Amino acid sequence: MSAMTDKLSTIRQLLQSHQYDYYLVPSADAHNNEYTPEKWQRRAYISGFDGSAGEALIGTDEAHLWTDGRYFLQADNQLDSNYFNLQKQQGFASELEPWLIKHAANKTLGVDPSTISISRANSLIQTMKSIGGNCVFDQQNLIDQTKEQLKHNTTESISPFFIQFEKYSGQSVTEKLAFIRSQMKARGTQSLIVTVLDEIAWLLNIRGNDIPFNPLVISYLILTDTSCTFFVDTKKLTPETESYLTTNQINIEPYSALFQALSTCHSTVWLDKSTANYLVFLSLPDNADIFYERSPIVLAKACKNITELDGAKRAHKKDAVAVISFMHWLENNFEGQSEISAQEKLESFRQQQKHYKGPSFDTISGFASNGAIIHYRSTPETSKPLSDNALYLVDSGGQYLEGTTDITRTFHLGVPTEEERRHYTLVLKGHLAIQNSTFPEGTRGEQLDALARMALWQHALDYRHGTGHGVGSFLCVHEGPQRISPAPSAQALMPGMILSNEPGVYFDGNYGIRIENLCFVKQLQKQNGFGQFYQFEDLTLVPYEKKLIDITLLTNEEIRYINAYHVRVREELSSMISSPEIKTWLFERTQAI
Repeated sequence: MSAMTDKLSTIRQLLQSHQYDYYLVPSADAHNNEYTPEKWQRRAYISGFDGSAGEALIGTDEAHLWTDGRYFLQADNQLDSNYFNLQKQQGFASELEPWLIKHAANKTLGVDPSTISISRANSLIQTMKSIGGNCVFDQQNLIDQTKEQLKHNTTESISPFFIQFEKYSGQSVTEKLAFIRSQMKARGTQSLIVTVLDEIAWLLNIRGNDIPFNPLVISYLILTDTSCTFFVDTKKLTPETESYLTTNQINIEPYSALFQALSTCHSTVWLDKSTANYLVFLSLPDNADIFYERSPIVLAKACKNITELDGAKRAHKKDAVAVISFMHWLENNFEGQSEISAQEKLESFRQQQKHYKGPSFDTISGFASNGAIIHYRSTPETSKPLSDNALYLVDSGGQYLEGTTDITRTFHLGVPTEEERRHYTLVLKGHLAIQNSTFPEGTRGEQLDALARMALWQHALDYRHGTGHGVGSFLCVHEGPQRISPAPSAQALMPGMILSNEPGVYFDGNYGIRIENLCFVKQLQKQNGFGQFYQFEDLTLVPYEKKLIDITLLTNEEIRYINAYHVRVREELSSMISSPEIKTWLFERTQAI
C-alpha cells in the first residue's frame, strides 16, 4: 500500500470508532500561526498539500481539500486526485460550510477545538445544526493519533527565546503593559487572554525560534489589571530572560497550565474570537462574562513607532545591498545555475549583513513556468536550470533585529519579448500607482486596490492575490489588520503601518511577473481644508528591471516616478557598497530612462 493509502485507511478507522462521518483538518494550529511547526502541520501530513492556506475534510469514503487562487497550481501538482478532490475557492474565505449544507445533512463532523477560532467553531455549529447534523469537538486530534499509529511522530527541539531590546522596539514592556491595561479598563474588562504569538512577542519584547521564518515563541498570556502571566515551556528560559521577566513583574507558568488558569477566570474576560482557539473558550467557566473584540495589541503592533520605522529603514538598506549584490552576481553567473543554487546564493549575500537572523519566509525562486505558480517553492524535483530565454521571478525576504523585509523582482537574463515587456510594464504601472497614491484619512486598503489593477484590467488581465499585506517589526512578514486587497478589511490605513505593494500577472505554464516593495504610511503635510491626507514612503530600495520596461506604455509622470526612485536608490546605497564593480553596475542601472 502507498503511504497515502495507509494514512487515509488509519484515519477512517478512527472516524468509525468515534462515529464521525467527516473530520475537519484546518491549516491552523492552537495559535493561528501562518507557518506551523512541523508537529502541527496536520493538513499537509494528511493531504500532501503544504501551501500555507487550505483545509482538508476527510470522510469515510471521500476526501476534499479547499484552497484559494494563490495555490491552485501548487495544489494541482501536490494532491493525488486518486485520493483528494480539489475544491477551488473563488475568494479567500472558506467555502466548506456551503459544501456541508449540500452534502452533510444529518451527519456528524469532528474537529479538534484547538485548531479553529471561536468564530469558526460557532459557524460550524450553526451549519451542522441547520442540516440536522452535529459538530463534535474532541481534543484528541485524529491526525496526531494517525501519526502515532503509523509511527510518524516528529521530534520537537527546544530553543531558548531572547529579549528584543528597547533600542529596537522603541517602547519598554512596562509602557506596553500600561497602554494595553488602559484599553482594557476603557472597555470594562479585567482579563485579556492572548493566544497569538506575535502579539505576545510584541507585548513582552521577546523573540524566539519556535516558528519557521517568524521569530516567535510558543506560549500563551493572561493579562489582568494587576498581573501578567506568561505560559511557556520553562526549558526555553535562560537566566537572562527569566530575570528580565521577573524584573518586569511577569509571572512564569508552564505552557500546559493555561487551561487550569482559564477555569478560574471569573472576571470579565476579553477574547478575540477571530484568533483565539475554541478550546480556550471551552476551558472558561460556564458563567464567564466574555467581551468579544479584536485584541487591543493588534493595532498597537501594526502602527510602528519612530524607532521601529527607523529600524525598518536600516534593515531595508542592508537588505538592498544583499539583493543588489545578488542581481549583479546573477547577470554575470547565471549559466550553470538553477533555481535552488541561485536562491542559496541570495541567502549567502543576506548572511553577510549585520544582525541578519534568517529568511522571513520560504523564498520563491521561479524560472519560466514555475514563476507562474504564485506561492511556488523550488525543490530538487521541480528546480529548473536558469537561462537567458525566459523570465525569472524571485520573491524573498529577511529577518533583521531592526526589521522584516520582503521584496520581489522579476528578471530577464537575455532579450525579452515584446509581450514580456508589455506585461511587466503593466504590472509596473499598477505598482507605481500605489507607490505614489495620496489618500484621505479613513481610507481602507480595498479602496486603493483597483489602482494596482487598472492598467491590467484595461488589457483584460488580473491576478489572484491581494495587492498588499501588513508586515511586522522583526516579527511576521504577513501581519494584520492592514492590507490592500479586494476583500473588505474594515481597517483604515494609519500612520506607521508597513505594507507590501505587489501587483503581478501570471500565465499558467509560461511565466509570472510580480514587482514588490515594502512601504509605510505617513502623513502628507499639505493642508487644503479637506482634512488629513496620507501617502506611502518606500522602504525597499532596489532598481527595477529596466530592460523589461516598455517606455511607450508609460506616462511622463510614471517615467518621472521611476527616475526619482532610481536616484533615491543610488544616493542612499552607494556609500554602503564597497565593491567598485557593483557600484558601477548600480550607477548604470539607476540612470534615467
